[in-house]
Amino acid sequence: MRPLLALLLFLSGCTSTRVLVRHDAGAFSVRDYLKTAYQTLTEAETDVGGHRIRAQRETRAALDLLGQSPVAPRPVPFEGPPTLAVALELLEYSEREVRLNQPAHLHTTRAVAELREALK
Repeated sequence: MRPLLALLLFLSGCTSTRVLVRHDAGAFSVRDYLKTAYQTLTEAETDVGGHRIRAQRETRAALDLLGQSPVAPRPVPFEGPPTLAVALELLEYSEREVRLNQPAHLHTTRAVAELREALK
């Protein structure tokens, strides 16, 4: 029974994208996450349904609503190549953190939905 449990835990860890982005508590702003997600979407693979483009537009809209920051955005480090899965993880984190700005939160939520649909 133990080997089966260990195998299941290992396999669930392999399918999770949660290890791709290094979340350093308080080190990055929501704007950093959104900007990195936007750049990742620019460099990521395309999808047949156009979800990547729509997610990119929604991410840009959320960034525009947050306005300019006096501090230059820093890229959030992640493992591996820029993929839709990495962008999704960055946007999911942003979605939780941007709740106070309702319009930006709405655009971020739409971007997350587009990427989830693309990754089905």
